[in-house]
Amino acid sequence: MRVCFHGTADELDLVAGRSLMVLLTARDLPRMRVFELHHARVVTNPYEGLHRLCADLTETEVNSDA
Repeated sequence: MRVCFHGTADELDLVAGRSLMVLLTARDLPRMRVFELHHARVVTNPYEGLHRLCADLTETEVNSDA
């Protein structure tokens, strides 16, 4: 799955530097889902100062012993 996040350069650098992302879900679904980030890159529009992180996400299994 390909996703994009918008934010400040500092916020996006924090996300891009991580290998895993945990997302909380709506009710009637598993409470948390864990995804691995692949090919994360931050794109900046130099004229408007906008920042966007684009990455591929792959859902991964969570070991309950961890």
